[in-house]
Parts: sequence; structure tokens; C-alpha cells
Amino acid sequence: MPSKRCLKPDWNQHPRTDGVSAAAFAAARRQSGIVWGGIFLFGLLQGTWVPADVPVGLPGGILLSQAMTESGKSPEEVEYQVKAAFIYNFMKFTEWPPEKMENGGGNDSSPPPMQIGIVGENPFGKAFEPLMDKKIKDRPLKLIFVPGMAAYVKKVSDKQTAVEQYWHEQGETIRGCHVLFYCNSEKNWLAEHLQQVQSLPILTVGEAEGFLNAKGIIVFVKEENKVRFEIHLTQAEKQGLKISSQLLKLARRVIQEKASNAK
Repeated sequence: MPSKRCLKPDWNQHPRTDGVSAAAFAAARRQSGIVWGGIFLFGLLQGTWVPADVPVGLPGGILLSQAMTESGKSPEEVEYQVKAAFIYNFMKFTEWPPEKMENGGGNDSSPPPMQIGIVGENPFGKAFEPLMDKKIKDRPLKLIFVPGMAAYVKKVSDKQTAVEQYWHEQGETIRGCHVLFYCNSEKNWLAEHLQQVQSLPILTVGEAEGFLNAKGIIVFVKEENKVRFEIHLTQAEKQGLKISSQLLKLARRVIQEKASNAK
């Protein structure tokens, strides 16, 4: 039987900001939008300065209450701007297998976009807008909104029939995504969703309790009014994805399963 080992980040290995002057912090805050708060620590890890307008608490955590006060935005707006920024960075620190990154066919030699699928009732609003002119691995970003399975179950009384109809109609779109974010509207159908993609090279991200147990890869969690995240590294590897150690260091928890040595 496999055993689970939780890898705790070594906070002492994180880059420090002691050498950055107060003036530099102030200048960066004036120049930036709140969405870049989620990118702050990732920029430090890469050795580059990335502006931030959201206070940073623990590594990988964004303090929401102060961000709300300074931005004048609602709690939900701030939360999903931070989550959108994190998703962008999850993609920067993830490698997909070559077959997933192949160029499109035909005479167009330009690489296809990196597709982010939002499954269910979209909570992001305009949170992704500041990111859509960015690129991941020299590819543009594309948002795709996928209907939730809950809507199909409401229309069809038989659950199995609803699930089959859902995958018949939405399967091709879902399989074309590089990232899938499962909204809270899908929390009762995580097993049905993830069962279909758990062998595909797709980075699955969620926010519902039990997401990692259902074979999701990254889940957002709130801790002391901060947005944090946890990673199921073994599941990522099973799906052919390589997650950078830099991203693992920022996670609140990393789950890695190892085969037991018992004979």
C-alpha cells in the first residue's frame, strides 16, 4: 500500500526582501495594480522584481483584508484577482509533456494558445483581464468557459445519463485545456469531473474541500485571511506534469505518495 508523505516547505530557503529599500517598495506599489499581488513572491524566486500592491504574509499567502482596504474592492473581487494571478504563475512553473505542447496543424506555424478552462459558475468576473496580454512559454492565453455538470444533472433525472451526456458534449473542449479550474458550483461532482481527466496532461485546480482527495492537483485554501494553496505532487506526476521546486516551496502543503518498503 502506498503511504503519504507531506513535504513541508523550508521557509529559510526563501529569498529575503531585506535588501529592498522602503522607497523601492513604495515605488512598486504606486506603479502596479492589485492583481499583481499574487505574483510578488514568484518574482522574487525568479530573481526579478515584480511590482505588488497586495501585502504579503506567509510565503505563498496574500493578506486579503488590507488589500480590500487599499483597493476599495469587495472581498470576492480581491480573492479571485489573487487566485487568477496564482493560476497564471502555476502555469509558469509547470511543464507539460511535448505532445500537449505541439503546434497546431495546417500552414499556421504559430503555437496555439495556452487554454484555461473555467468549469461551472464563473466567480472571476474580470479578474483575468490584466493577464490576457501576457504569455506563457511564448504562447498567448485563452480563457474558455465550460458549463458545469450540475446544470446537466438538473436537466436529466438519471445521474449516469447526465454524466455521459456532459462528456459527450464537453469532453473535446475540456481535453483541449492546459488548466482546468473547478468552481465551487461543481463541488458535488468533483469525482465525476476528475475521474475523466486524471490520466490526461491537464493541471487541475480547485477550491472545494476534498479536491486533492478526489485526485485534483492544486487546491486553494484560506488560512488566517490569506489565500494559500496545496499541491498533490504525485497526482501531477501521474498526469505527466512537472512542477517546479520553486512552486513547491511556496505551497502550504505538498503531498507525495511513496510505495511502502514493507515486503
